[in-house]
Amino acid sequence: MMQPCKESNGPESCFFIRHAQFCSVFSDPNRLRIMFLIGEGERSVSDMAQTLGLSMPHVSQHLRVMRDKGCLNVRREGRASFYRVSNAKFLMAARLVREGLAEIMRQGANAAPDEHQ
Repeated sequence: MMQPCKESNGPESCFFIRHAQFCSVFSDPNRLRIMFLIGEGERSVSDMAQTLGLSMPHVSQHLRVMRDKGCLNVRREGRASFYRVSNAKFLMAARLVREGLAEIMRQGANAAPDEHQ
């Protein structure tokens, strides 16, 4: 759940605090895997668990964090819950970071030995 900001911090400071809290969604590799999987389309917990090779309780724990931060929406159908990304820009941000990292890794692999120092 997002922690409230004190108004004494000012609106800009509060926004940075919320931004940092939201980015914690991306601090776990399994949450990133879930984000990219759900980015392909709405998924049930059992489908995600099976696809990712994780237990349903483990997936549910990550989904709760992601939902609490506002990253995901849930739709209930009977006893099943289906998740989707709440805003396409969140998935775009994750993809951009991934692309940037891939570029850095490629540059590092192609760098001359003395460039790493």
